[in-house]
Amino acid sequence: MQDAPQPRPRLQFRAGRILAFDWPAAVRPPLGMQPIEAPPAGPLAGPARLRWRLRAALHAVGIPYLDTLGIGTIGAALDERAKAPNADPNWSATLLALRQAGYRGLVQGLGDAARLGLVGALAHALHQTALVAVADSAVEYRWQRAAAAAGLADVVTPARITGLARDMHWLGARHDLLVVDTPEAMPHGALAQACDASAALARVGLVTRIDSSSAARWATGIGPLVTTLERRAGADHVELRTALPDEVRAGYEAAWHTFLAAFDRFAAARPNAGFGTFVQQARDDPMQRPALRAWHEAVRLAAWHAHKAAMVAELLQRHRGRRTLVFTPDRRAAYELAGRHLIPAITAEIPRAERQAMLDAFHRGSLPALAGPRLLDLGIAEGTADVAILVGGGYGRDQRDARVRRVRRDGLVYELTTLDTVEVSRAHRWRSRDVAAARAVHDR
Repeated sequence: MQDAPQPRPRLQFRAGRILAFDWPAAVRPPLGMQPIEAPPAGPLAGPARLRWRLRAALHAVGIPYLDTLGIGTIGAALDERAKAPNADPNWSATLLALRQAGYRGLVQGLGDAARLGLVGALAHALHQTALVAVADSAVEYRWQRAAAAAGLADVVTPARITGLARDMHWLGARHDLLVVDTPEAMPHGALAQACDASAALARVGLVTRIDSSSAARWATGIGPLVTTLERRAGADHVELRTALPDEVRAGYEAAWHTFLAAFDRFAAARPNAGFGTFVQQARDDPMQRPALRAWHEAVRLAAWHAHKAAMVAELLQRHRGRRTLVFTPDRRAAYELAGRHLIPAITAEIPRAERQAMLDAFHRGSLPALAGPRLLDLGIAEGTADVAILVGGGYGRDQRDARVRRVRRDGLVYELTTLDTVEVSRAHRWRSRDVAAARAVHDR
């Protein structure tokens, strides 16, 4: 008497999780898949990102299975060499590296145009439309505008990664190509939730700069670092330093004293801990919160004052007619410049359609200057502006790098800092990473 045939394993997506029915007892399930009922009848369940591991485990032992997601033909495409017409040499090698990594991995150093081209080539090779996750509404518009040209007519680009994490419970079974643009600019927790709830087999992270800790965090949800492209030296940097106005100095020194008094005690008690640890501790300790508020107040006072406003006015006059971006520390400074110099201010308070019209006009060259605190960081394509003015403030290394990349390689980047404040040491620390050292010009 012949044994009854074993039922074929079946993979199913449900509420952001992957279910494996009739899993063969002789095959060890991937780590993270757990039975939701008593074996042997109960299915296995786990994060949707484990779909590719389930398929790989069954492929390894030659057991046929049924993948009910029905997303597309990527299963066959994974075994083919990715080919795309008119492949750009800047990223054609990246296609090969991704193919060898199973189309799962991080790519570092691609510019805006190369990112669009790479995703278009992947969509062409895998016969897929892409789900592109971005963290900025201006970047979302740029992807949508280029979707048809890149062969991604049905691309979905959520503007808020937190919304993507929520919607992925039903959206995760619709795309087999997940692209995360600039994951370093997104909240890690929300990004991890979105990746866990996506059943996409192909996953690509387009990173600008990555360190070992970030690579380890994203390896599970997206993949390992597969390609790094070195960037050539960019625009010339000029640092302009000015003194604090007398009417501001007293407030800055008082705030800085309050901060240092608490931070010195913290550093004496924990000499191996850094400023980031102090911030985390101060958020939970009512006794240290005034010191943290004083830090923010000192940064605010140094970031924008009358002397910096005069310097910006002089630079705008000097480069009149050239496409200029003014990165302000906050909305207040952007609106002040808009009122004084008739420069459109790009802030989150302005309707999106109006913001995008101004960005398009800047790209065309019909609008020579823009000012804003954050939306210009990624909303303007790399290498578009002739001049950038970084007014200063609390931006970090990644944000500074993003702003510098908006400028052409033969352009100018001005960094305005305030003498005898934290801005000088911070600018020096960030600038030490640049290929060419900046020239410092002190205002008398």
